[in-house]
Amino acid sequence: MRIAFSAALCAALAVVSAQDPSPVQAGTALRLEIEGLVARAELAIEGRVLSARARLDARGRIETEYQLAVARVFWGNPGARLVFSLPGGELPDGRGLWLPGMPVISPGEDVVLFLTGEDSLGCRMPVGLSQGKFRVVRDRRGARSLASESNGAELIGPGAAAPATQGGKVIDYAATLARIEAAAAARRAREGR
Repeated sequence: MRIAFSAALCAALAVVSAQDPSPVQAGTALRLEIEGLVARAELAIEGRVLSARARLDARGRIETEYQLAVARVFWGNPGARLVFSLPGGELPDGRGLWLPGMPVISPGEDVVLFLTGEDSLGCRMPVGLSQGKFRVVRDRRGARSLASESNGAELIGPGAAAPATQGGKVIDYAATLARIEAAAAARRAREGR
């Protein structure tokens, strides 16, 4: 179901971007708490982005392939190095596709990611669009926190007709990782893993 949804979303956005040259201003996603991100993820991980390379997929759509050195696994089994693709990006010739609400992932940054399974072309989606990525930031003393960015995503609450929040906040690193670990443990218990 998630794979079919992500493939349909990628196809719809590619068609819209090809037909209408005006920029789309926002994507809309259900606002998720940490527990919801873990519940919907095939992979929940922390690591450092080693590289990003935009390319055309088998159907001629733009995607970006990322390599990530995995430092911590909360859910899934990615191995020590993960290679995954997300829809969108900018090709070396300047052609690009930007999907509203998709997170920006850059080489060299430390991240916590919540990713769906791969679709039929090997492309993943971040759970909840930009909600599926937190950047690990350090202050002058080296203390860590997690930063989220909305990147054009309007987040709605369950049953809400209007946007609940625009996203973009800084949260406590240790407390959030403890919530992720607790949510993953609860999911393992529910699923008998």
